[in-house]
Amino acid sequence: MFTLKSTAFEEGGTIPEKYAEKSNISPPLSWENAPKGTQSFALAVTDPDLPEQFNFPRNFIHWAVYNIAASISSIPEGASPGGEMPAGSKELNSDFVTFQIPGYSNHYGGPWPPDASHRYVFTLYALKSESLDLPDGADFSEFAQAVLPVAIMTATLVGYYGPAKDPLPGS
Repeated sequence: MFTLKSTAFEEGGTIPEKYAEKSNISPPLSWENAPKGTQSFALAVTDPDLPEQFNFPRNFIHWAVYNIAASISSIPEGASPGGEMPAGSKELNSDFVTFQIPGYSNHYGGPWPPDASHRYVFTLYALKSESLDLPDGADFSEFAQAVLPVAIMTATLVGYYGPAKDPLPGS
C-alpha cells in the first residue's frame, strides 16, 4: 500500500509546535510502495477547516511541491524554507501569500489556525508524468489542474494543530 508518514507525528496526531506558527520548519516526510508507473511526485498540504468568515472558496494551501523525482522517497525536516529540497523540485506560493501575510513566499507555511484545532492534510500524488510545467506564481488551482489528470494514486497523512498561540503577523 502506498503510504505517507512522518517521524514528527502519527496519523491523526498532533503536529508539534516546532512545525507550526512562527517556526515554519517543514516536518520530515517519507513514503513507500509507490505504484507501478510512477514517474514523479507532487505534494500538497491543505487546511480544510478555514473559518467561514474568511469567505475562501477552497482549502487553504500551506505547501505545494511538484517535480519530485520518482527516485526520491523522503523530504527531510527543514527542507523548506531554506533547507535542501529534492533536486529539481519546485515549490509554489502558499495561501499565506494570497492573504498577504508578511514573510511568506514559495515555501512551507506551517499550521497557524486562528480559531480552533484544524486538520492538516498532507497529500502525496504519484504521477505518471516525469515533470509538470507550471508558470512561476501558479496558484493552487493551476497546481490541481496539472496534477489531477496525471495522478495514479495518492497517499495521505492527517495531523491536527491549534488553536494558534499567537495571532498571524499583520492580522
